Amino acid sequence: MYFCPMQNDQQKLKRYRLIIIFQSVLNILLILLLSFFTYTYFKTDKKLAVKEVELFQTDSTKVALENILKETDLELTEYKGKNTQLDQFLRDKNDSLQQFAERIETLLRKGKLTREELAKANDELDLLRYYKRKYIGQIDSLNTVIVSLNTENKTLKTDITKQKRKNEDLNMDISRLSNKVAIGAKLTTQNVFVTGVKLRTNGKEKETIRVSQMNQLKISFAINENFVTEKGAKDIYLKVIGPDGATVYNQIAGSGTFKYQNEESLYSAKKVIDYSQEAQQISIYWDKGSEFIKGNYKAELYCEGFKIGASEFELK
Repeated sequence: MYFCPMQNDQQKLKRYRLIIIFQSVLNILLILLLSFFTYTYFKTDKKLAVKEVELFQTDSTKVALENILKETDLELTEYKGKNTQLDQFLRDKNDSLQQFAERIETLLRKGKLTREELAKANDELDLLRYYKRKYIGQIDSLNTVIVSLNTENKTLKTDITKQKRKNEDLNMDISRLSNKVAIGAKLTTQNVFVTGVKLRTNGKEKETIRVSQMNQLKISFAINENFVTEKGAKDIYLKVIGPDGATVYNQIAGSGTFKYQNEESLYSAKKVIDYSQEAQQISIYWDKGSEFIKGNYKAELYCEGFKIGASEFELK
């Protein structure tokens, strides 16, 4: 079989063109692959850079959180220990702030955050700042009220103390006035005379100082007028003090005891008078229970807690 040389050349040319086309397509594919890998490389590198920025922002958030908590602790320390109510309020508000802090710490604990997570952490941080300012304001207001109340209480206590002193002074004045009234109401006597009495057979009295003749002692005195003391019955107590210094006492004859200066005291005889605030003459008789002895005697008169008269006499 015979081949024409021109036909061979055409076939070679056609084969050469196919090779060139294949090579061109291969080059285009290589260029496209290189572009894709280059794009992917730069995009991945950019994402890594963004992640590094996010990590940096996370660290800043942690530092900001620590600073807020330190500032809060310092500010709360200023108010601690001043008042029980304030301390309880501090604990409550501090617990609320700690809850915010724990939520933020939980978000930051991952170490790597998405943009959305980091934004949420920063939002929580801003919320923590807001409530910190709010609570500190409330605490300061409560502290101001407590300080004001303490000042008012101190003023009130001072006023109460002053009033107590005034009351004490008033009570003392009242006591002094009562004493003055009591003293003013005290009965007074004059012309206190003591005589011995001998009873005659006809019932008449005869004065004597002889103990051998004496049946009774007669104490006569005048009570002065007094418009301060109350009208009515008055108990007059007579104490007859013998030479031995003891009160002459005879229970059968009507002797007894009475209160004088908060102590029990013996009396020899008692007489109840109806006092009308006007002067009047009084006599008290003392019946001897036994023989009188010679010597110097005293007669003392008492009424309503006061000694109102006295006289000394001698029996022979």
